[in-house]
Amino acid sequence: MVQGLLALSRLDNTATHPVPVDADAVIDDRVATWAPFAADHQVDLQVRGAPLGFVQAVDGALEQVLDNLLANALRVAPSGSTVSIDRRLDRDGTALVHVIDQGPGMSATDRRRAFDRFWRASDSADDGSGLGLAIVERLVRASGGQISLEQAPGSGVDATIRLRCPRPAGRGNPAHARPARSGPAGGPPRRRIDIQPQSPQRAGAGA
Repeated sequence: MVQGLLALSRLDNTATHPVPVDADAVIDDRVATWAPFAADHQVDLQVRGAPLGFVQAVDGALEQVLDNLLANALRVAPSGSTVSIDRRLDRDGTALVHVIDQGPGMSATDRRRAFDRFWRASDSADDGSGLGLAIVERLVRASGGQISLEQAPGSGVDATIRLRCPRPAGRGNPAHARPARSGPAGGPPRRRIDIQPQSPQRAGAGA
């Protein structure tokens, strides 16, 4: 809980600037990290949809957001079910990333309150701090995006992240912009907000 509060304080008091991030590379990396944990629990972890390319996000935010959403999804996913990451470009040019589980789902009231600090569902059996989704929402907002929780088809939750794409070439951003790098080769290191998300080994304790 202390770590979560410190992370929120850093987000509230630190100037953050979105940079171009290779969304597909981040998604592939996080899926590779969580796939063994999913397999141990007999859950199929899938990526669907066409590649997104680059999106605008605070350095390190998309990795941490996906880690927390996957931890939550895999924690409630029953054996034999599927957790999917669906990606697509919306008609307005924004990128949509859906993390969808086939768990028991949440009521409309719970979905509305889930991003409140310290909120936990009344039937929650885990020992989480109630800060994980609050931090996720703050990271997405700092990246200039939005996140929502919707009812998934059938059952489960559809966590939807909406992020802006960089401007096309000739209007301030190269079409094939490279993600920012830290250290001498990439110029001065950019400020990264580390929320210390759950690792697959700790996913049994809710975010």
